[in-house]
Amino acid sequence: MRNVLLLATAGVLAAHITLAQTPQNRPAPAPAPTVAPQTAPKGNGKISGVVLDETGRKPVEFATISLVEKSSGKTVDGTVTDYKGKFSLVRVAAGQYRLSISFLGYETSVVDNISLGNKDEVNIGVVSLKGGAKKLEEVAVVGDKLLIEDKVDRLVYNAEKDLTNVGGTASDVLKKVPGLTVDLEGNVALRGSSNLRVLINNKPSAVMATSLADALQQIPSDQIKSVEVITSPSAKYDAEGTAGIINIITKKNSLQGLNGNVSGSYGTRLSNLTGNVNYRKGKIGVNTAFGQNWRNNPMESTRETVYSGIPGIDRLSQTMEGKREGEFQMLQVGVDYELSKKSSLAAGLRMQSGEFAYITTQTSSSYLGGEMTRRNTRFNRNEFDALNYDLNLDFSRQFAKPGQELSVLGLLSRSNRENFSFAEVYNRDQQLALREQNLNDAFNMEKTLQVDYSHPFKNKHVLEVGTKAILRSAESDYQFMVAEPASAPFLKIPSRSDVFAYDQNVGAAYASYEFSLLKKYNFKLGTRYEHTKVDGDFRSTETSVKQHYNNFIPNVAISRALKNNQTVKFNYTKRIQRPQLGLLNPFENRTDTFNIQVGNPNLRAEITHAYELGYSAFSKSGTSVNATLFWRQTNNSIEAYTLPNQEGVNYTRFGNIGRNASYGANVFASTKFLEKGNVSGNLNVYQLDLESRTSELNATNSSLMFHANLNASYAFNKGISAQLFSLYNSRRVTLQGKASAFAMYSFAVKKDILQKNGSISVGVENPFSASLKQRTTFQTASAEQVSTQYMYNRQVRISANYKFGKMASAKNQPKRKKKINNDDAKSDGDSNG
Repeated sequence: MRNVLLLATAGVLAAHITLAQTPQNRPAPAPAPTVAPQTAPKGNGKISGVVLDETGRKPVEFATISLVEKSSGKTVDGTVTDYKGKFSLVRVAAGQYRLSISFLGYETSVVDNISLGNKDEVNIGVVSLKGGAKKLEEVAVVGDKLLIEDKVDRLVYNAEKDLTNVGGTASDVLKKVPGLTVDLEGNVALRGSSNLRVLINNKPSAVMATSLADALQQIPSDQIKSVEVITSPSAKYDAEGTAGIINIITKKNSLQGLNGNVSGSYGTRLSNLTGNVNYRKGKIGVNTAFGQNWRNNPMESTRETVYSGIPGIDRLSQTMEGKREGEFQMLQVGVDYELSKKSSLAAGLRMQSGEFAYITTQTSSSYLGGEMTRRNTRFNRNEFDALNYDLNLDFSRQFAKPGQELSVLGLLSRSNRENFSFAEVYNRDQQLALREQNLNDAFNMEKTLQVDYSHPFKNKHVLEVGTKAILRSAESDYQFMVAEPASAPFLKIPSRSDVFAYDQNVGAAYASYEFSLLKKYNFKLGTRYEHTKVDGDFRSTETSVKQHYNNFIPNVAISRALKNNQTVKFNYTKRIQRPQLGLLNPFENRTDTFNIQVGNPNLRAEITHAYELGYSAFSKSGTSVNATLFWRQTNNSIEAYTLPNQEGVNYTRFGNIGRNASYGANVFASTKFLEKGNVSGNLNVYQLDLESRTSELNATNSSLMFHANLNASYAFNKGISAQLFSLYNSRRVTLQGKASAFAMYSFAVKKDILQKNGSISVGVENPFSASLKQRTTFQTASAEQVSTQYMYNRQVRISANYKFGKMASAKNQPKRKKKINNDDAKSDGDSNG
């Protein structure tokens, strides 16, 4: 591992030296008019200011700042504004100047008669940009964002720029995001950790608390605008877990008039229909979005388990084949209204529903001393019916001082999920021996109220304070029934049936302070206090779970801007992550009666310490490099562990039984080629150390792992463009075993039609392999299991898109809205419901 870290550090230094050899302006991830400074003498003066939208009073990010020498009329320096609209020109020689401030969609503003002495510092204050008055007759592209943007506190993947995403789901999109990995089951990890929180438009959704993998399959990729990754959230965010926050931003339009788009896709494995319609007039705006997709994926797997010391069995051989099929719907409606020039009100409703099923045939054969002792064949149909909704109401008030703002946010989120599993079991003579029914009716509800206030001071000091209350309620009514013999009526088994009710209330308060020192260093220090109360009850057995605990969550972020658009950063944060319903639910998933998964309602929250050291550099040619060294450690991590009972049945449970430490490096680079091409690559290398020294399990495992992806695109003439994507995941380890490596790749071509208001695209995934194969193992003192899974992901998709309506000027854009983020709970990804 030491050699890997040294190699990563050497790569960072090499990029530093290379990018430092050429004078550069501050670049913008979204291209704006660039400035070509002339050679001019340098001094010790400084000019700074803030650029805001005149109507919305919101910061104008990436506005171009040009410094013009009055005597010669030449542009001698330039920069762009940051995400707060701020800019600064340093080492300016004494003289008479004027500033030109411009951005696409706004009228250029000029600040004249700036007189600067040798060591003067001139702050021109707030510059207001007016929106351009000209209306566009047709939808037009006004800027071209890069596929990946490295912003101040997050990495942004602009999914709408990736052709290979057309016609897929959110799970397909997340595979392309730097630092993320998505396995063959759809489970998501960030830098090797699955302890993360996924938000939709900066807001949580109760559907994510049930099954993250299933929820991502319900979101059409055509509705996703971008994905934001925040690895070190500040104290303002909920106490996010080990890895960080993934924020999925969906497409919506805030321009005047009526506009929208509709798209459809037909594929051999997945088809969908999506669209959105937006209307804005004056102070009120309405946006709607809808989507529906259908999927059908064959499955096949084999599993061999060898036992030692288990009476009556020394080997179990299993084969399974089947398919996943389902249909999902999504509807989103949002309304915002400007109460005044400085206050606004917004409300939204988002609904998702789905009906899907796993239909499988599994044959299990038991052996003792080389002789078959038992054999059965199970015909399973596992059906899920889900209905989820999120309802929000948000108020924001801005004050006279730029950046001073008060927001009050409310959210109601509920997820309903019915799980019905039916099985017919045939004996070794292929006679129907028994029937089983497994029923689970569950819901998860969250009520959230949040108040935030930010107050700017002189010299770029900013104070943020706030408070928040989250009230969670979950319930799982599960029943197991059996008919044996098969002709008999179903009988309920009380030992495997109950009603589990779970309440989790969280109260929080935070304070965060941002300031700078010596004109080079930026600091953001904060702390967050959270109080958690847990009450869980098994109604049938009259047993309960009660927990009360307090947590202080500190956060430290330090950055220094270097020459030539280079930045170094350091972050430390302590995090808490609470288990979600999928980990807590004691319902037994018995789709495979030899391999059963069950939740643990007694799980406690994880506590994690995370450190990051980062470096980033940009050039005006479009080249960017981002490198991070990281270390995370959790001493009471929630781990899945599998142990066989005396009948040879493998039970997978969850417990706070692990010590989880990972340290490594993440490097991302992007550059343009041949003027119309762009290529980017991401490499994540880390050492994972797992350890459990408990009564439940005594095990250790560790490995060096990596994840890499490559994305290349090129725009040809006549509206034709193409894109290629590939990824490779090395083998990964768990506490008791490992999973083999796998690779994926896709290719897409698009042709613009109807004067660029429409497009047609064709995409293929894994065309040269019929299936993806992954081999997983686990080992205990009494059992060793090897599983091989085949996922038939090869697909061809044909898609069409059409956008309609007219766009007005940017001056009537609504204010930036505050949103609720509930990001404090741990999920098992795809769990037992």
